[in-house]
Amino acid sequence: MAAPLHPDDRLQAPAPARTLLTLDGLPGGRVAALVVGEITDTTAPPLRRSLLAALGSSVGGLDLDLSAVAFCDIAGLHLLLNLHARALEKGRTLRVTAASPLVRQLLEATACWPRLGADPASAAPSLLLTTELRRVLVRPGGASPALRGAGGSLQVRIEGATATVTWPAVASGTAADGTGRRLARAAVASALHRAGLRTVRHRSAATTQARTALLGPPTARRGPG
Repeated sequence: MAAPLHPDDRLQAPAPARTLLTLDGLPGGRVAALVVGEITDTTAPPLRRSLLAALGSSVGGLDLDLSAVAFCDIAGLHLLLNLHARALEKGRTLRVTAASPLVRQLLEATACWPRLGADPASAAPSLLLTTELRRVLVRPGGASPALRGAGGSLQVRIEGATATVTWPAVASGTAADGTGRRLARAAVASALHRAGLRTVRHRSAATTQARTALLGPPTARRGPG
């Protein structure tokens, strides 16, 4: 008889596509993004906005890990081709560094894989980091409990051998609050250490936003006199 599933591993309702993780500070000025869920005509527009923002924050281009995308239809294909075109307009590139079997099949069937698929050797840094983090952030059905219901993506900034992790705001009393978040921070730190980062710092997006609101933008602060 099969062993019972862990509560976190039970089948979940199909999750809308979302950018679960963004990584910046990668070699070549690249940004990497980990996408989870299902890309359809209804979920593609908000995903497009978040990926365009990630592309815009890069210097060299955007690396996409689509290995946790459970479903992708023609709207997802159009999204990828649109992002590819926008990247070229800005003198950057879009690369799919990892893809689920379904996404890979779609890209190969439409002859788009040679254009969008990344050379594993050239994408090694982002592949290593997203693979390690994916192991602790993705569960069947989408995000790990520590990120379900979060208002945004987990952001990781790489500077040399230091990673600064900014956690999105979550509602209090959820699995992502309290003990769940502390365990998740430890798991993320361990994944980053395995990927070669020596120092990992954590901060909260809510705390950062509150501090910014309190101080105001630099131009709004008045000097003495």
